[in-house]
Amino acid sequence: MGRNLIGGSRVAGVISRYWWLILLPALFAAYLALVSLLTELGKASDTDSGTSPYFESALTLAPWHSDAAASYASYLRAYAVTLPLDAEREALLERVLALYERAMEGRPLWPYYHLGAFDAEYLLNKPAAVIQERFDAVTALAPNERGLDRNLIELSLYSWNKLRDDQKVWVAQRLKTTQHRIRKDMLALIGDLKSYNRDLCIQLPWNLVRRACRE
Repeated sequence: MGRNLIGGSRVAGVISRYWWLILLPALFAAYLALVSLLTELGKASDTDSGTSPYFESALTLAPWHSDAAASYASYLRAYAVTLPLDAEREALLERVLALYERAMEGRPLWPYYHLGAFDAEYLLNKPAAVIQERFDAVTALAPNERGLDRNLIELSLYSWNKLRDDQKVWVAQRLKTTQHRIRKDMLALIGDLKSYNRDLCIQLPWNLVRRACRE
């Protein structure tokens, strides 16, 4: 019995000395909850400014938080496209790109972050080599991810003259096999873009774009 008392007192001594370790899981959970709350508040806020205290706070607390970085990028992108083509807009879009790059550091295999970066690079009028590299990254990461179709095809049509021939073939094939609703919307887009870029009607399969290019 004496040994039990001694053992119990030792355990009690260890607990009294290191009691704060018991709180670590709870503190970490509270920390994650706070970062998530700030991120959600940022997502719900109006995109009427080139900054967000919610996202700024979330990323100060958790610079590694990919969702906060990507969500902030989306927030800033929505505001940037309302601005005229000036230095402020360009600076914001460069930050959008940097935020997506930060998000990729935490989740390098998540193709939607690369798609967001593709959009920013298109809006920044990056050189063809940059656009081609990003296209390759997206399609290599998710060759069969149909959730990417709408935005990837749309960005590809806008960036058409900067794509390589093999990438244009990939887009044409994807356009043929995507959902009917997406294909219909993309053909309508081609109809809108044809006056600016006749190559869309010349280089895409005629049996696919015939109606869009004739109307």
